[in-house]
Amino acid sequence: MLVNKEDAEDVLQETFIKVFSKIDSFREESELATWIYRITANAALMKLRERQRNNKKLTDLDDVDIAPFTPPVNLAADKTPFDDLLNKESRYILENAIAALPDIYRVVFVLKDIEQLPTTEIAEILQLSHEAIYSRLKRARIQLRNAILQAYFDQHEGDKHAMS
Repeated sequence: MLVNKEDAEDVLQETFIKVFSKIDSFREESELATWIYRITANAALMKLRERQRNNKKLTDLDDVDIAPFTPPVNLAADKTPFDDLLNKESRYILENAIAALPDIYRVVFVLKDIEQLPTTEIAEILQLSHEAIYSRLKRARIQLRNAILQAYFDQHEGDKHAMS
């Protein structure tokens, strides 16, 4: 959600401190994991707002440390080095596309499609309606699709120029 490893570590530490200091205020109206996700999401959103206040670009190349994204896919054992290269390129394109999403879409996408949380839990964590979750998720997926297609076309446009 934060793109930057150091910021993510800060949020993790803040989350554990808050959970430890506020555990007596947990009212058991939801699952403990949902309560912790909510604390984490709020801390991450506060970190993003802090970044924006400091007029720091979200994706400065020096600050980008994209967490590895490994889709849950069982690949055949007889992969070639070419297959590995294609997989790395695809992952790189996807990771960059996710990092480029606006914060409000990236948070929902990460919680739903990467963390695979149920929509009801995401709505509770982010204090949004189900409709808002679906809308943001749809927009995130559209933006990801467009970014991936653009990367594909950019690569093939380069292939055309190389052949001419």
